[in-house]
Amino acid sequence: MYHVTGEYAKNNFSEVLEKASTEPGGVVIVQENKSFILISQEELESWIETAELLQDKTLIADIEASRQEYHQGEVFTMDQLLD
Repeated sequence: MYHVTGEYAKNNFSEVLEKASTEPGGVVIVQENKSFILISQEELESWIETAELLQDKTLIADIEASRQEYHQGEVFTMDQLLD
């Protein structure tokens, strides 16, 4: 994450916007001992989608079952899947 002061963000707004769209996790803007995160709309939508998926108990159970199967060696090759 890219960290800047509120004053820097104000004086370099275009640069901060560009960083928010390219930096993983966006930009942290610190003002009066408070931190604010500036992220792109795309990043926000991704976080919302992830949060929604994590709420799906069936999906989480399926992922856990798949992980257990993988660790037990219950896997298929691509040829087996495509036949």
